[in-house]
Amino acid sequence: MRAYGSCLLVLLLLSAPSHAEARLVFSAFPDQGLPLVQICKRILVEAYGELGISIETRAAPAARALQYAERGLNDGELCRASLLAEQRSDLLLIRTPLFESYAVAFANRPLQLRDWSSLKPYLVGFERGKAALELRLKGVRLSPSNGVENGMRKLAGGRVDVHVEDYYSGMGMLRQSGMRGIQPLHPVLERFSMHHYLNPRHRDLAPRLEEVLQHMAQQGRLQAIERQVLREAGLDDLSLP
Repeated sequence: MRAYGSCLLVLLLLSAPSHAEARLVFSAFPDQGLPLVQICKRILVEAYGELGISIETRAAPAARALQYAERGLNDGELCRASLLAEQRSDLLLIRTPLFESYAVAFANRPLQLRDWSSLKPYLVGFERGKAALELRLKGVRLSPSNGVENGMRKLAGGRVDVHVEDYYSGMGMLRQSGMRGIQPLHPVLERFSMHHYLNPRHRDLAPRLEEVLQHMAQQGRLQAIERQVLREAGLDDLSLP
């Protein structure tokens, strides 16, 4: 009986998978359908797949998502602007940019804007917890929102004068919601390179991922994914303001 039990144990061990599938969980903005999130996610699903790693995202408001990543409650940030690395964060910046985000002021009336400083006369909305925007909007009267849609509805209701948002995310939300009368203003306030961030416990993984992303960039794969996402979102007809 004991011999039979030993044989059964050996058979079970041999039939079990040799290793568990590696899986990482990343913080992401709550509006998972926005082009910005989809571009990052598709690129990283493909890149990590090359390393035999699957990924998933955990949606949370922008400020809370960053806290989860920094405290090690998950494995990092799906994507944030490169300016995050210049602030207090200890997260590891993956240097190959995933794509460029265009910060634009949206308004429902004509306004003459030149740069960030020209926003000072106005009450400005932006998504709470977006570190790059917080840095650029110092000294401006602010009214934070809890997401792109919430910010645009505040603008439509006259509760802010302008709302600063990623161009494609803002345009996608306006088209999806059917809100009218809101337009992006000229010029683009700033172009931010968007990067993936890892929790420091994955320091050994960073150079391997960097190598994969560099190869994808050289092959034009990053740009191809961006174009595909914009086409699927019905935003490929847009030109920058």
